[in-house]
Amino acid sequence: MPKQTSALIRSTAIMLTAAALLSACSAAGTNAPRAPSDSAAGDVKKPEPLVIKGMANLYSQAPTKDSEFWKKMEQEFNVNYTVDWVPADTYQQKLDLVLASGDIPDLMQITNTTAPSILKAAKAGAFWDLTPYLGDFSKYPNFKKYTNQNAWVLSKVNGKNFFVPRTRGNLDSAVFIRQDWLDKLNLKAPATLEQFADVVKTIAKSDPDGNGKADTIGVLPNAGYFAAAFGTREPVRDSNGGILHTNLTANYADYVQYMRELYQAGAIPKEFALINGTQQEEMFMTGRSATFVKNAWHKYRMEQENQKTQPGAKVTILPYLKGPRGYAHIYDLGYFGGMAISKKVDEKKMLRILDFLHATSDEKYYNFVNFGIEGIHYVLKDGFPSLTDAGKKEVNSSFNAPFIFSTAEFAKVDSPLAPMSYNLQVREEMKALYKIDAKIELFNVLQSDAWSSVWSKVKDEFASMEAKAISGAITMDEFKAYQKKLLENPDVVKSASEFAKSYEEFFGKSAAK
Repeated sequence: MPKQTSALIRSTAIMLTAAALLSACSAAGTNAPRAPSDSAAGDVKKPEPLVIKGMANLYSQAPTKDSEFWKKMEQEFNVNYTVDWVPADTYQQKLDLVLASGDIPDLMQITNTTAPSILKAAKAGAFWDLTPYLGDFSKYPNFKKYTNQNAWVLSKVNGKNFFVPRTRGNLDSAVFIRQDWLDKLNLKAPATLEQFADVVKTIAKSDPDGNGKADTIGVLPNAGYFAAAFGTREPVRDSNGGILHTNLTANYADYVQYMRELYQAGAIPKEFALINGTQQEEMFMTGRSATFVKNAWHKYRMEQENQKTQPGAKVTILPYLKGPRGYAHIYDLGYFGGMAISKKVDEKKMLRILDFLHATSDEKYYNFVNFGIEGIHYVLKDGFPSLTDAGKKEVNSSFNAPFIFSTAEFAKVDSPLAPMSYNLQVREEMKALYKIDAKIELFNVLQSDAWSSVWSKVKDEFASMEAKAISGAITMDEFKAYQKKLLENPDVVKSASEFAKSYEEFFGKSAAK
């Protein structure tokens, strides 16, 4: 993506300062969503609680409906909110099944707004088109004032807002690496892909955990982070000016080649293709793996977990690594999916649900939605939320999943478990991304019906071919021949022009040249 496009992404994003994160939860009084029939008169009877059936992804233990937080939340916003919690590793599959069945809950968390099934559902009328209701946000000032405005643009489908984006800052994930193991082996934290390869190869051949075996995992393939170093964040065009999906480019093949070499050196485990995200996290927390790609705010927790079995464990984050055609990094879109309202609910209920989401996005509720009740789940230390014992048990990655909340620049960087001084240091480390012209992943935004159609049929096959190429089961020439074969598919050919059109719609004609 050209520099001016990256600048556009960054300059148009409205990110709250640290004050948004540090603000205390103001849960006094009632900020209940208005019903369409409400008036400003003080004697208007409060409407019956809004009954919402929702669906959200679950990373850990979900807050229970009879918990103090949930009861307080329902009272505060005048709702009766029941959530179907689905494990994160299978969430998209469950979404697909629900959409196919047509039995869509009132409110759904959408974790990927460009997933083929989601685009198809939106275009087919499964969700309310909120565009005419949102307008210029004059009726929804919280959305205007407290959320990342760029997210409302990047999450559109055919120019329409079917989702209320779950907005945040652009700083998010990095590679975690065991600093104590680097020290033990007299290694420096890598700054380039080449240095990273040398480091993980050395670790995999050594015995950093002292168990007498050379069984430590160096790294696991992660295209979301590493592929960018090979130029995958820039649009690659065909002879007609169309944009090829990154998976089918020579740049992506170069990423696969890099992982193949690490596999051959023993830095990647033989069973890598079978290890899911939850298992990867567990492996890093228990000292079986030297590296892990995760949201920066988990750094403190990862250190604490590793120290339970290996005293003195220390984690360093690598926001980026310099590569041959760019930097390996993750630069967030400024939102993570969004909430979609089922078209099955009538307009009156849709408006009340929209009001509920608008109410929770008020800056004053940021701490409440993310950390729970002050004095029960967290206390303020130096103005920063610090979890209590109860909070450590109840507040986790899934806590805020069913809500919309105000944007905070460091929402995915600050840990509620860590001292403020620790978080401030991590902030400075992650802010390095601002200095390298960090780029978003284009295909988390660009849309193509033709691609959605063909990818739904070949994505499993592609993943298998990629894994085979990395493991050496097929040659790189065979993998590239497979890419070329897909490029000849009529739907893939058509997708190139659709991606180019989408690119122009999102980023403008000047960026599309």
